[in-house]
Amino acid sequence: MLLTALCLLLVFMVLGAMLGYAIVAPGSQWLGKTLVRGPETDQKISLTFDDGPGEATPQILDILKKANIRATFFLCGENVERFPDLARRIADEGHEIGNHTYSHPYLFWKTPGRIVREITRAQAVIARSTGCQPRVFRPPYGVRWFGLFPILSQNHLSPVMWSVSGADWRLPAAKIGSRVIRKAKPGSIILLHDGVPLKEGGDRKATAEALGEIVRVLGERYRFVTVSEMA
Repeated sequence: MLLTALCLLLVFMVLGAMLGYAIVAPGSQWLGKTLVRGPETDQKISLTFDDGPGEATPQILDILKKANIRATFFLCGENVERFPDLARRIADEGHEIGNHTYSHPYLFWKTPGRIVREITRAQAVIARSTGCQPRVFRPPYGVRWFGLFPILSQNHLSPVMWSVSGADWRLPAAKIGSRVIRKAKPGSIILLHDGVPLKEGGDRKATAEALGEIVRVLGERYRFVTVSEMA
């Protein structure tokens, strides 16, 4: 009996680890094909920003404009409604716009109906404010779930994760910059944030402060492209 119980426990632990990898590991392809990085054969990298627009977005856009860089912004519908002028500016300045759901929920344990509503509502809000229909999608917190990929396909959205995280929601500017610069390599898709979901606190001042150094150093080594150009 004890041996049987231990075997069952081991099986559940293995299955739990496999499920965890499938839904949260940035590089996982288990639930569906996902863009994580570009080819390492040329000198292209992508800057991406999640959760915006937000109060740090104007400073971030100023830095990108000065450096003549186009990035990809994964926007939350709620924040687009709060800052429609910033969403429009992102589009007007030539950046790629992605869908990051409407209210930024964890998608695990969400029903297909809830996932559909989050995605389609964000699509509508973003299109109304920017004139652009997103063609790329990043799940909040990087969490994917069963049923997500058919929904993305039905909405003509391609899933995108990342290969380098700036961890800018918890680090000061100097550490954000050094982390991104140290980890970047050809084909990297870099995760940063320009906004904060409504249900969360904090700001993205450190991200904006770090971005100038990131752009300066990496701009000497690589060419910045949007994630669709990377793909």
